[in-house]
Amino acid sequence: MIEIIKNLIFTPSSRYPENWKPAYLAMQLGFIAGGFGLLGRDLIIITTVENWNIIILSELFFAVFIGLGFLLHTLGFAQLGIILSCIAGIGSASSFNFLIGWSTFFHLWYINLAILIIAVPIKLKIKLGLALAFIGVYCLMFIFFSDIKPLYEISSITENILGLSNIFGSLLVLGMPMGMYSLYLEQERNKSEQLLHNIMPKAIADRLKTTNETISIDNPEISVLFADIVNFTVMSEKLSAEKIVGFLDEMFSKFDDLTEKYGIEKIKTIGDAYMVVAGLTSEEKEHAAILFEFGKELIKIASSYSDHKGEPITLRVGINSGPAVSGVIGKSKFSFDIWGDTINTAARLESYGSPGRIHMSNKTFKLINKQLRHEKRNIEIKGKGLIESILI
Repeated sequence: MIEIIKNLIFTPSSRYPENWKPAYLAMQLGFIAGGFGLLGRDLIIITTVENWNIIILSELFFAVFIGLGFLLHTLGFAQLGIILSCIAGIGSASSFNFLIGWSTFFHLWYINLAILIIAVPIKLKIKLGLALAFIGVYCLMFIFFSDIKPLYEISSITENILGLSNIFGSLLVLGMPMGMYSLYLEQERNKSEQLLHNIMPKAIADRLKTTNETISIDNPEISVLFADIVNFTVMSEKLSAEKIVGFLDEMFSKFDDLTEKYGIEKIKTIGDAYMVVAGLTSEEKEHAAILFEFGKELIKIASSYSDHKGEPITLRVGINSGPAVSGVIGKSKFSFDIWGDTINTAARLESYGSPGRIHMSNKTFKLINKQLRHEKRNIEIKGKGLIESILI
């Protein structure tokens, strides 16, 4: 039974609005803390004020509406519950100001509840109307009733205790939801930043956030790598969709980890092909050598997986170096991409490559500038004719 009540109070119902959920727990705790505060306040008044009946009856009258607001909020009617509770809170504060005076700081609730109603995701017209109404009541009460003698005299000790309880109580009720919202917004901002950085280089993402203009970059010297799974079409016909997607996700995730290790940029995946670029947003002179080492690790990682026959997965890897143009295209589903003859040649080098080996242009091989055992080849590329390439 206790577990059922706990879940009911602290777990948002299916009806509860999605955009309210970040502050759900804080709201509920605020209601509960307010309930305990009400009991403690009533106990103090009963034990220290001689004619307490009217004060307590007034408190209980408004407490019924706040309790109803708590119930509505718990059942998922968040907007109605909060509005009802805030209006009842303003009524309760006004009643206390009349009955025991302004020195108990009940007038703090006018401002705090106005701020709270603005902070929660209610329709703008409604929240502004209510907030202005709360501040309007506060102004009228202050102008016309703040100097009027209260109906009931209370001791200075009771006055101080009630004053402190209102100061800390208002901070608690206001601070928790707003703190939770701030934390939620920070988390969502970080998540959005991470998602943006996952689809384009950080430097480009930062520019995209600050301008609506077309983002295009001339890259005078970069290296690009394409990696493709050998016999993937046959393998995909033999395995279930779940296994294929799971395998690609696991292996490409390891590739992604490598891009961070080497400080290079993943551009995209195209089916079973994986494309990365080095030297894109930095003046990295060793971009060709970096991609060569990266390619060797890709082949090693792929070989740790098995195909439908139980044999190690092999990759064809192609690398080319040269100038390219990159930029962001699209609006609602924008993407970062890179174009040019350098890119097309790298793709061709991959497709004409050999399983488990790295096929690169002669220019890339010279940039690596290492004594490596290699095989010279001549391949025909559409639009370029016969070119010399290196197979390692």
